[in-house]
Amino acid sequence: MVNRYIGASLRSALAFFGIAGILLLSACGGGSGAPNNPYAPLPPVTPALQVFPAAITVYPGTPATLTISGGVPPYRVFSSDATILPVSTNVSGNTVVLAASNVTAATSLTVTVQDSGGSPTVPVAVSVVPAPLLASQITVTGNVTPGCDSTENTVCSGATGNARVKVAGNSGAGIAGRQVRFDVVQGSYQFVSTSPAQPLVQTLTVSTDVTGDAVAVLNVPPNTPTQSGIIRATDVTTGQAVTGTFLIQQIATDGAVLAVLPQGNTTITGPDNTRCSSGVSVTNYIFGGTPPYTIGVNFPQTVTISPTTVTRSGGSFTTTTNGSCFINLTYVITDATGRTIPSGAYPTVTNELGTTPPVPPPGPLTVTPGAIARTNCTPTNTFQFIGTGGTGPYSAVVLSSTSVTSPVVNPQNNITPGQGVSVSGISSPSTTVVQLIDNSTPRQTATVSIDCSGTTPPPPPAALVVTPQTQGNASTSCVGQTYTFVISGGTGPYSVFFQSPKPGATITPASVTSSGQSFVVAGLPLGPPSGANNITIVDSGSPALVTTASVVCL
Repeated sequence: MVNRYIGASLRSALAFFGIAGILLLSACGGGSGAPNNPYAPLPPVTPALQVFPAAITVYPGTPATLTISGGVPPYRVFSSDATILPVSTNVSGNTVVLAASNVTAATSLTVTVQDSGGSPTVPVAVSVVPAPLLASQITVTGNVTPGCDSTENTVCSGATGNARVKVAGNSGAGIAGRQVRFDVVQGSYQFVSTSPAQPLVQTLTVSTDVTGDAVAVLNVPPNTPTQSGIIRATDVTTGQAVTGTFLIQQIATDGAVLAVLPQGNTTITGPDNTRCSSGVSVTNYIFGGTPPYTIGVNFPQTVTISPTTVTRSGGSFTTTTNGSCFINLTYVITDATGRTIPSGAYPTVTNELGTTPPVPPPGPLTVTPGAIARTNCTPTNTFQFIGTGGTGPYSAVVLSSTSVTSPVVNPQNNITPGQGVSVSGISSPSTTVVQLIDNSTPRQTATVSIDCSGTTPPPPPAALVVTPQTQGNASTSCVGQTYTFVISGGTGPYSVFFQSPKPGATITPASVTSSGQSFVVAGLPLGPPSGANNITIVDSGSPALVTTASVVCL
């Protein structure tokens, strides 16, 4: 008996706890979708917001870049001093370009990066340092060499020279100990290094001296032909660079070798495969020897030389074609001592036919129609013509007109072939001439004449008619009836009225504007003894036309 009681109590307790568990699961969402479901996927992890580099030095005039990663884009960026380092607040992508303003002393500030997901902001320490400035040009000075005419911006073959550039701060004072890299850009020369293993190099890095000057020694091999040298100097820290040019002058035992630049053959082609060029110029420069120099060519009738005498070393002359075809036109250049350019070192010019077929000449410019005649022209009339042939686009102008009103042409410019051109604003009697001008060389023109000299009297108006002319009948009362009549012909407006007054009767409207419109008669009393109510209609012509209508009543 006791055991049964205990068993029943135990089963009741288990049932209670089971129901409570179900309710608890329901309250928590239950099922496989519950947050504590061990099989549910974890939410994605947002990587931490980072900026590289964490600290940076920026030079005015030299942009620097920050790279953002992690967090939730888009990003925003803020500068602690926008006057020195302005930045765009909204970042496009994940890079920030820093472009600092000029400063006179090193300045520290902070750039703060923020994402869109609420991650902690990331500060970047920025140091803005006054930028060293390279001189506007590189100066090259050759060392004195027997037979070398000049050392200013010139290094002779078999000789050395110095390339110099200054690195200065904002105050203009030179900066010592700055690394500057010199590079050979063009020309047969090298830099002299301090390395015994490699005494001549294409690139040389040197430090500025106490005055801020960086100096590199150039070396030009013996017998190097006359040519232009190009050199570049780069501030290693900021990447700022300047480029300069100088002359490499070939010399021999008796002095500077006479030379002309550029060398080789210059080929000029004509505008098409039937013609050689005309009016095309080539310029050459003479160096060395003993000025002045005289210039001649082996085909003097085919070109124009200007000037034929060059007075100084480094001076130039220009060769201009005149349409004649030739191959390997050769110059004869002689200095004051009678020396000429060595064989194979002189330039040549070729003027040959082009490769494309010639462009056919434009056809004649025509205007259709070429003449227009109309009587009784008014400014609202429009006359139209079309231009074809010639070379578009065209332009149109009023060449002459006797109209008292001003003719208007539309459009006046950029008219394409086949496009209609309209003329208005012409009144009679008059004659107007409009000219169409094309775009060919020489220009072609064509004209259209608009004759509005004739005037004719207007045709007489049509007869004045009222329809129907009679309504009603002698056996029907007019009381409470309306009668509609239509006017046609004549000249509007028209006046409508009773021949004899009719008490209470109306005509609406009493003035009819134009042909085809109507009027309504209403309110007629019992008919008179004659039984007819007569109505008169008068038009506005000169002379006036008159007609009548009637309503017959009981």
